[in-house]
Amino acid sequence: MKAVSYTRHGPAAEVLEFGDFPDPVADDGEVLVRLGASGVNPSDVKARSGYLWPMTAQRTIPHSDGAGVIEAVGGGVDPARVGERVWTYNVNRTEDGLGQGSIGTAAELVAVQSARAIPLPDGASFVTGAALGVPAMTAHAALLTDGPVDGMCVLVTGGAGAVGSLAIQMAKWAGAARIVTTVSSDTKAAAAIADGADAAVNYRELGIGDNLRNALLDASGGRMFDRMVDVDFGAYVNLSAKVMEHGGVIGTYASMSEPKPTVDFYPLMMNDITIRMVEVYAQSPARFAEISDGVNRALSDGALAPHIDGTWPLRDVVAAHERVESGAQIGNVVVEI
Repeated sequence: MKAVSYTRHGPAAEVLEFGDFPDPVADDGEVLVRLGASGVNPSDVKARSGYLWPMTAQRTIPHSDGAGVIEAVGGGVDPARVGERVWTYNVNRTEDGLGQGSIGTAAELVAVQSARAIPLPDGASFVTGAALGVPAMTAHAALLTDGPVDGMCVLVTGGAGAVGSLAIQMAKWAGAARIVTTVSSDTKAAAAIADGADAAVNYRELGIGDNLRNALLDASGGRMFDRMVDVDFGAYVNLSAKVMEHGGVIGTYASMSEPKPTVDFYPLMMNDITIRMVEVYAQSPARFAEISDGVNRALSDGALAPHIDGTWPLRDVVAAHERVESGAQIGNVVVEI
């Protein structure tokens, strides 16, 4: 099979190699998927660059998300799954989800645990399927782990990002009464409104302080937020106590601006704010099943449509990685195979 791999960390153009690999075989409990598309997430480029973990194998095939057709099954797997269209998650991870795996979806074929090959609803393309694993599951976990949002006021930070976009769509699907998001440009504001946000506020123009707080509360009609899906904990955590309803929940999944933030504890504590750290790669089997089922229900209902910033062929995966690293993309970057 053809695949992309790397033997050391570094810039995409220097370390990613396109070449031939032996075809994998499905072991017990696994399915062999012929991939049609592979998602490129920020965590994939961070892993390749060396930001997250040391190398764990002599050669690594990147990417955790993908979609394709089951071509064969291993022992203990229902043979009826052969021919099934599926999307995958957590492929390029260790068993516990907390470390770098060696085999990913930047390849024509991949063998994965049967439970990590989720039926792809009819009508959804492989490109859409490859954009579900990390982004859609993170959005679902951050928004809905702590219960329904029906009738609630929801704040999504970074609403034009891959996760933020899907969080807005899910909040709309789940019955949120009002959805407000932060963005960094008029173009991104338009994308967020198209996804279902009621208002978009430009944090880059206002800064993250009292001006942003006032703008957010104006955008919510003066209502405090019950739930927050947050892309940058270090930036927003101390503002959140000023805009969140008593007993509100923050579901946060990144903190790139400040990995070691200083937290103003007492305003959060006095408002009984729950801070949920979302590590979507390391859920229990039961939670993985619940989250993937929720993603599929939203997709089947026509409520979920991942934005595809662009697609690249497998041999041009360097350009796909560089697009993600640019921070300019709106939505998901996908490699077609």
